[in-house]
Amino acid sequence: MSRTSLLYILAGLIIIVAALHGSALMFSLYWHFSWFDILPHTLGGMFVSLLSVWLWFFSGYMGAHPIPTSVVLFWVALFSALSIGIGWEVFERVLGHTWSPEGYWFDTHVDIISDTVGGIIIGLFLARTAQQTLNPKP
Repeated sequence: MSRTSLLYILAGLIIIVAALHGSALMFSLYWHFSWFDILPHTLGGMFVSLLSVWLWFFSGYMGAHPIPTSVVLFWVALFSALSIGIGWEVFERVLGHTWSPEGYWFDTHVDIISDTVGGIIIGLFLARTAQQTLNPKP
């Protein structure tokens, strides 16, 4: 997969996340549908993990790195989504955005799980893409 293809996917993901979040704020979807927060968090986890992999391995901004294996791509995607997701929840807590109707701790766990699922999805996607690139079928 090319660098440009990854950038198009990143752009599409952030546009969808922004549209979902904007719509949720405009129409109070977070308060009317307790599950709605799962969508932006999962897609946000996908965005963060793909952005991390792109920055680290494909952008050239972090120096030259060897071509990553599918296992490395998976773990970088998963760890980045998990760590940024936890950081986001700490950020929300520090700002006092803990008004979830389900309760802060339940909402936090669901958010982190959603972020992690997004990272797993991208990790599997990248691992499969890397495997197909390195081992093409005849």
